[in-house]
Amino acid sequence: MSEAPVPLGKNYISASYTARSWFFTTDHKRIALLFLASVTLFFFLGGVFAVLIRLELMTPAGDLVQAETYNRLFTMHGLIMIFFFLIPSIPAVLGNFLVPMMIGARDLAFPRLNLASWYIYTLGGLFTISVALAGGVDTGWTFYTPYSSTYSNSHVVGT
Repeated sequence: MSEAPVPLGKNYISASYTARSWFFTTDHKRIALLFLASVTLFFFLGGVFAVLIRLELMTPAGDLVQAETYNRLFTMHGLIMIFFFLIPSIPAVLGNFLVPMMIGARDLAFPRLNLASWYIYTLGGLFTISVALAGGVDTGWTFYTPYSSTYSNSHVVGT
């Protein structure tokens, strides 16, 4: 005799399927998944910049992009991969998902602040991408010399 499957209760994924329920949630697991989606998107965008850099270096002539564009490409690749993938990936995704469950809490202490941090992170990433589209910064992701000491005609609006 086979047993009937036990119906699953509501969990953090199936609680509601609307976009509003995801973008205004206070559940730490859903916020962790929002961070995971954003981090993955920034990872692939940084990967596109890395592929463009490698395509430029594939031939000795280097005729795919101009020198200033190449500097902007590796600057944006470094900024995105360090500040929008590497640094936030472990604390934001795993920290939001696992820490409340590990300490036995139902949720984080300030869930709305946690959601606000995702909005600020996403807006910062969109601002960085808009800088790349509006001309970019060509000083390298560390902003060290010699790139930061040379004259550049790139401008960032709003800073």
